[in-house]
Amino acid sequence: MNRFPQFVSHLAALAFCHLALEAELEAESRIWTDHQGRTLEAEFVGLEGDTVLFKSSTGATVRVELAKLSAEDQKIAASSTPAPQHITIDGEVAAAAARLDGLIQQQLQKEGLKPNPLTTDEQFLRRVYLDIAGRIPNLQEANAFLENSAPDKRAQLIDTLLDSPGYVSHLYNYMADMFRVRDPDNSRLMKADPWVEWIKQSLRDDKPYDVFAREMLTADGKLWANGATGYLLRDSGMTLDNLANTFSIFLATDVACAQCHDHPFADWTQMQFFEMAAFFGATVTQVNDSQFKNGDPMERIVGGLMELAESSGADPEQVEKARDLLGDVIAANRFEVRDIGQNYVRLPGDYKYKDGKPGEEVKPKFIRWDGEDRYNEAYRQNRNTEEKLRESFAAWMTHPTNPRFAMSIANRMWKRAFGMGVGEPIRNIDDPNATSNPALIKQLAREMLRLKFSLKNFMRVVYNTRAYQGQAIQEAIPMGAPCYFQGPLVRRMTAEQTWDSFMTLVLGNPDAYRGDDGGLLGRSIDLDLDNVTPQIVASKLDGFKRAEEMAAARRGGGLDMASSGASAAPSPAQGKVLEYGGYKLLRAAELEQPAPEGHFLREFGQGDRNLIDGNHTEGSQPQ
Repeated sequence: MNRFPQFVSHLAALAFCHLALEAELEAESRIWTDHQGRTLEAEFVGLEGDTVLFKSSTGATVRVELAKLSAEDQKIAASSTPAPQHITIDGEVAAAAARLDGLIQQQLQKEGLKPNPLTTDEQFLRRVYLDIAGRIPNLQEANAFLENSAPDKRAQLIDTLLDSPGYVSHLYNYMADMFRVRDPDNSRLMKADPWVEWIKQSLRDDKPYDVFAREMLTADGKLWANGATGYLLRDSGMTLDNLANTFSIFLATDVACAQCHDHPFADWTQMQFFEMAAFFGATVTQVNDSQFKNGDPMERIVGGLMELAESSGADPEQVEKARDLLGDVIAANRFEVRDIGQNYVRLPGDYKYKDGKPGEEVKPKFIRWDGEDRYNEAYRQNRNTEEKLRESFAAWMTHPTNPRFAMSIANRMWKRAFGMGVGEPIRNIDDPNATSNPALIKQLAREMLRLKFSLKNFMRVVYNTRAYQGQAIQEAIPMGAPCYFQGPLVRRMTAEQTWDSFMTLVLGNPDAYRGDDGGLLGRSIDLDLDNVTPQIVASKLDGFKRAEEMAAARRGGGLDMASSGASAAPSPAQGKVLEYGGYKLLRAAELEQPAPEGHFLREFGQGDRNLIDGNHTEGSQPQ
């Protein structure tokens, strides 16, 4: 988009042109005048509430508040009919954003409300950095934007931030809270790091969300060999709990109550819950002794290892330490997702309904939201092969015609930008027609499908809407009351945004610092427990020790805040992790998951990852 003439920049400041809309209009250009006598030669495109859209001679779209035009031109604009438009590929974002804005405007008019005025450049700059990159801009970034006179600089900045490492880091923080990413409690060596990195790489690649979800539900193997297994391993041994979480996260449906009895507030029955759980009934997430070819691996390995140690003259005390470590290594290697060909899901012993008997085998069956679902393409999945049940479930859940999957993630992403979902609570959209704007939430789902589940492209549309770029809603919305999105809600920074903003002040470019070990720890302890030998175990234990030493060597790069160099951004030195006051100076996404108790992040609202969406922004005494 070319630069506007100087006299247009004053109009653009009133209503910033943030959409790159290219349209072929049959209408002819005319001279438009504002109330100060300034003129603009442009074609009339249409009205968005109290804002007039023009197409300038450069082909760019500019927005001007109707009240800023001269009285005569206000009448002309109000009575004009926009000519038919042909949206080019370059204008898809603009057209999609305009559709969302139109639905918001319709609802606002119905409620007798007006959209908030547009943000200033300073307001927009801070908002978009926090929302996309998860941090405030540094001085150089702020000056570059504020000194830029291009009319589409907001759209340019949105694109730049969506392609930045900060986008991945900030969206990962959201995903980690949603998926409850953390190290397992019952294994000292079982770390979530491979799952963490798998999520981050998926976000870097802008992996379609349906593929992203499907890979986690169908993953096989050990965590360090396949990071996607982290989702099922997160609830290892708890198939029913994992199913309830899956419905809440991916389908915005609360079925947890039906785990113990028919749901008191919805149509789901306990039988339906167990029928859905049966799709995961042939899958184990922790291998027991009977599932190994040669029985208990601990018994087989320890004896041979002791003999090897004695023959080599090893120190008895060191041998005992190695034996303890071996127990931890074997325990970590038991965590594995595999299908066993036999479905173990049965009705509970206290089952009391007439459609089944306690302890009875349950056949997998998909739930339906309404009677029309019997004709839905999503339901045509093979359910006859035990080893393929997870694939059938994942195909059903992520199918484009599933009435909840696209809507659930679209509503979640909308809430990330606006502070409230169209449907609340976001984990339980019981009836889309009962949301604050039924037409909007359905359009968001259609947009997610149109973009083939690209979260980056979906958010590009959302951030380019007039609604997002409106000034924040300052008034508190009572619990249970709808939001009509005159603008985003004013809200506190999250713990991660606050921490990462401090890291920006200290480091300048916090994305240059990484905290992971590249999967070295996992590879160092990986064992094939069916075919392992004492010699392999000894080598693995030695490799684990070296991996720990390498990890320790990366830590301890101090930062002297009192030195003259503290005002300038430090640079990463040989992969060192800088520390100050006992804190690792890394972005929140690079730290331990979650941060330990007492850490700044936990004090300012990072959750313990035991509950879905467990973060909070409430004030507290420790803060």
